[in-house]
Amino acid sequence: MVEHPHRIQLEGFGRGELQARENRAIVRHLLTGCARCRKVTANSLPVSFLGAADAAGFASGRLGTALELESLDYSSAFAAVRRELGKRQLALETEREAAPALLRELAARPFDRQWMLVTSDPRFRTWVFCDLLLDASREWGFQDPARALELAELGAAVACLLSHEVYGAARVGDISARAWATLANAERIRSDFRAAERGFARAERLLKTGTGDPLEKAGVMLLKASLRGSQRRFAEAFRLLDRVVGIARRCGDLHLCGKALIAKGFLSGIAGQAEEAIRLLGEGIDFIDVESEPRLLVAARHNLILYLSESGRQPEALALLEQTRPLYSRLGDQMNLIRLRWVEGKIAAALGQWATAEALLNRVREDLVEQELGYDVALLSLDLASLYARQGRGAEMRRLAEEMIPIFQSRDVHREAMAALIVFQKAAEMERVTLGLVEELSDFLRKCRETPGLRFRDSL
Repeated sequence: MVEHPHRIQLEGFGRGELQARENRAIVRHLLTGCARCRKVTANSLPVSFLGAADAAGFASGRLGTALELESLDYSSAFAAVRRELGKRQLALETEREAAPALLRELAARPFDRQWMLVTSDPRFRTWVFCDLLLDASREWGFQDPARALELAELGAAVACLLSHEVYGAARVGDISARAWATLANAERIRSDFRAAERGFARAERLLKTGTGDPLEKAGVMLLKASLRGSQRRFAEAFRLLDRVVGIARRCGDLHLCGKALIAKGFLSGIAGQAEEAIRLLGEGIDFIDVESEPRLLVAARHNLILYLSESGRQPEALALLEQTRPLYSRLGDQMNLIRLRWVEGKIAAALGQWATAEALLNRVREDLVEQELGYDVALLSLDLASLYARQGRGAEMRRLAEEMIPIFQSRDVHREAMAALIVFQKAAEMERVTLGLVEELSDFLRKCRETPGLRFRDSL
C-alpha cells in the first residue's frame, strides 16, 4: 500500500519550509506521478516545476537512482518556486478581484452580445471567471433554468479558451470537464435528456485529459446521477452516488459526501422509498458545509420535511419547517418561498386544518400560474382536489376542473398529461373523483414530466 506524505508536509514542501531529507522524500513521491499529492501541491508549485519533471521522464518510470535524487541541490529550484508562486498568487488575486465586475458587465447585455464578449475579449478568459460562471449557473438552477443554461454555455466557451501555458493543459482539462457537466445538468433541468447525455459524454472525455483528480471525476458523476434519476434509472443513479460517497470519504471531502447522500435521499423519495429518503437526507445534512452552500441545506431540509409529512410524521415535519423558515426567508428567492407555502399547505391538510390548507394552496396556485409553470400548477391543483375530495366538496371540485384545462392549454403540459387532466375533469363532472384517482393522476404527472413519452395508462 502506497504511503502518502501528510498534507501538512506537502504544504510545507510547497512553501520551501522543510529540511533537505524531507524535501527529497517528497520529491521522490511526487515524481511517481501521484495525482492525489500533486493536487495538494498544485496551488504552491508552478506547472513548470512538475511539468519539467514529467518532461524529463521521471513520471513515466525513469526515476533514476535514489543516490542521484539525494545528490540533487533543490535550493535554486525552491527559490524559483517561490518566485513563481508569488507571481501566480498575484495573478490569481487580480482574477478574483476582476471576476464579479465582469459578470455584472456581462449580465447587462443580451445573450448574443455576452457570447461575443467571452469569445473575443481576453479579460473574460480567466480561470476564476470561468468558475464564477459555473457557480452562477448552478445557483440559478431551478429558479430560472433558461438563465442557468446560458451561463453554463458561456462557462463551457470560456473553459475552451483558457491558456494551457498559464494554467496547464491538465488543469484546463479538469475545468472543461466541470463546465460541460454543468452544461449537461442545465440541459437536464430543462428536460432535454439527449443534450444532457451528449454533454456528460464530452465531460467524461475531457476528464481523461485532466489531472486524474478523483474529486473532479466525482463531481461529474454526482451531476450525472441526477440525470439518471430524472430518467427514472434509479439503480444506475444509486451506483454512481455510492461511488461518489466512496471517493469523497477516501479524500476526506465531507461536504461532497453530504451532497451525494442528499442526492441519493432525494432520488429515494422519488422512487417511493420514503423512509430511506428520510434517513439519507438526515445523514447528508450532517456532513455539508452550510456556509458554502446554504441553498443545498434549504433544498435538503425541504425534501426531508416533505417526506416526513408524506410518511405521516407531521409533528416532526412541522417542527423542522419552523426551524428552517428563517433560512427560506434569508435566501429570499421567490421559488423557495413558493415551495415553503406549498409544503405548509400539504402539512395543514394532513393535520385536517382545512381552511389554512386551502388558503395556502390557493395562493401557491396563483403564484405558479403567474410563473407559467404548467406541471407545477397541475400538481398543485390536484393537491387542492385531494383536499376537496376529503371534505366531499363536489362543487369546488367541478369548478377547479373547469379552470384547469384552459390554463394548461397555453402552458408546458404535453398531450398525454393533458389527457390525464381531462380524465380528472370528466370524473369531476360526474362526481366520481376519489382520493385514489387524484393520487394516480399526481403520480402520473410526476413521472411524465421526466419521461415525456409516457402514456397515461402505461404508467399505472
